[in-house]
Amino acid sequence: EVTAPVFALIQGQRSIKGSPVGSPATTAAMLDLAARHAIAPQTERYPLSRVNEALARLRSGKARYRIVLENDLG
Repeated sequence: EVTAPVFALIQGQRSIKGSPVGSPATTAAMLDLAARHAIAPQTERYPLSRVNEALARLRSGKARYRIVLENDLG
């Protein structure tokens, strides 16, 4: 939790920002490191035809890291 003098921020035309993923430069550095060391994301893949199963796993908290849906329709 952050406490800030709101009126001083408004009068000085200042803002407080945050991001759970970091700045574009930090993200680029992380992707570069991952590429150089062949680090891949950990994902669970589901065909789009099984979207309900994937969502149930996500909602139950059993998904590990990320779930990726792949188009198998059409």
